Amino acid sequence: MTKTTSSAAALSTRIQQHLSQLPQAEKRLADMILESPGHMASYSASEISKMAGVSNATMTRLVQRLGYQNYDQMRRLARQGQDWGSPLYLLDRPEQNTAEDGADLYEQHIASSTQNIRGTFAGISPTLINEIGKKIATARQVRIFGQRNNYFFASYLRWQFIQFRSNVYVLPVSGETIAEYLVGLEPEDLFIVFGLRRRNPLLADLIAAVSSFGVKTLLITDSSNRGDLGADWVLKCDTKSPIPLDNHTAVMALCHVLSAQVIEKVGNAGRQRLVKIEELHAALREL
Repeated sequence: MTKTTSSAAALSTRIQQHLSQLPQAEKRLADMILESPGHMASYSASEISKMAGVSNATMTRLVQRLGYQNYDQMRRLARQGQDWGSPLYLLDRPEQNTAEDGADLYEQHIASSTQNIRGTFAGISPTLINEIGKKIATARQVRIFGQRNNYFFASYLRWQFIQFRSNVYVLPVSGETIAEYLVGLEPEDLFIVFGLRRRNPLLADLIAAVSSFGVKTLLITDSSNRGDLGADWVLKCDTKSPIPLDNHTAVMALCHVLSAQVIEKVGNAGRQRLVKIEELHAALREL
């Protein structure tokens, strides 16, 4: 883990380690924080204390007992946890999920999906999409990398691309190392990396290694990622959500747009490939 992710995770771990030794009032406060540590990112020490039904002095004693300088230090760690994308730090307390909220959740999901799509494409110029689309269509090989939920998006994008062009690969396959896929890369290739949170901290090293072969890299990430990790192109997707799991509607929309670029730019060759695929489907009775 990076220093940021390690520090954010350590906040909850440190509270758990002290929990059995805490006086009753401090334990009640600690239990509430553990239930929803992300609340510290939004509320003051006094507000958190009031929610737990304890005094401000209890918060002061708990902070000192945990070994932090002050409440603001804990608050910064909670914000890091939210930026990191930890569902625990994005979770509301159970009593906040009222019946009224539940009835409205359906509309909230629709609204967040729509806003994420609009926000994502507002930040991506058609010129950039066109430039990336040309590279996807003309590259000797396209290799797409993803881990955890990113692997799903990498696999989905490959499946879209191979309808209209060949030599598209997803990595890593289970049991294989990344290095085995990097040997043989050439400048005519394209390397696409899905780096949506919670991303592997080694992605920057991977992109640097790929770039050393003279290969262009495209990073598809979320808007909370403030860096480019050294990639040649970066496409950022809004993933805001009314629940503690990121909304990836805009990511799928971006995959659709990139696929449309491939269809347009490969032209007749892509159409002929699709015709042959459909003929083989029929001959093999696959569908």
